[in-house]
Amino acid sequence: MLSRFIDAELRDELLFREALQRGLQYRDAAIEQRIIRNMRFLDADTQADDATLVEQGYALRLPLTDEVIRRRLVQIMERLIVATARTAPPTPDEIAARYQRDISSWLEPPLYSFSHVFLSVERADEMPQLIAAVDVDQMSSEQARALGAPFLSGYDFRLQSAEQMSRVFGVVFAEQLTALDPAPGDWVGPIASAFGQHYVFIAAVQPERTMPLEEVSLKIEGALVREAEERAVDDWVNNAFIGYEVVRS
Repeated sequence: MLSRFIDAELRDELLFREALQRGLQYRDAAIEQRIIRNMRFLDADTQADDATLVEQGYALRLPLTDEVIRRRLVQIMERLIVATARTAPPTPDEIAARYQRDISSWLEPPLYSFSHVFLSVERADEMPQLIAAVDVDQMSSEQARALGAPFLSGYDFRLQSAEQMSRVFGVVFAEQLTALDPAPGDWVGPIASAFGQHYVFIAAVQPERTMPLEEVSLKIEGALVREAEERAVDDWVNNAFIGYEVVRS
């Protein structure tokens, strides 16, 4: 762990020094704005214009001591390396190979589209009568909603996984609903949540599936591009280190 931390610090220090040597600090508007902000912080009563403050900031060597500017210069240097490396875009075969390699990660859990009628904890004892009214009168979810209480997060949810349902209703709700294995058109419940009781109408169920290549190809392509860019920067850093003597104590 410590070794990786030291390697990362050495890498950033090298990129930072290279950026300074190339004068990249003089070509970035965000760095100038940071210098101006720092100078006005140092002297809130200054009457100097922005150009003068930038000149004064460079004279004080602010780019060498400001951590935000340091990170910005490292990022600029990384982008410059990537731009000059001219890495080839991923081929369709490479994208397909990555898809097959990570096939398990493209498994999508069951997704549920549903509406619900909500009663707070204080009104939970009214739920049996509400369910009976909905069932006897064959109410739609919109009609049934009038029998319930307001629910801050809304009433209609589309293509929700168990994880997504947990974020809104809590883990207990998601576990109870998925355990019932409901079919489209079913009313299920009451189902408890962190807020109260819910009578739930299942509008649609999308079974568990493996997402096809065409659905995730852009995501895979983006990941491959980022990996190629990271390799280009790593290769540049490794070659640049040849000119340095690194002593680890």
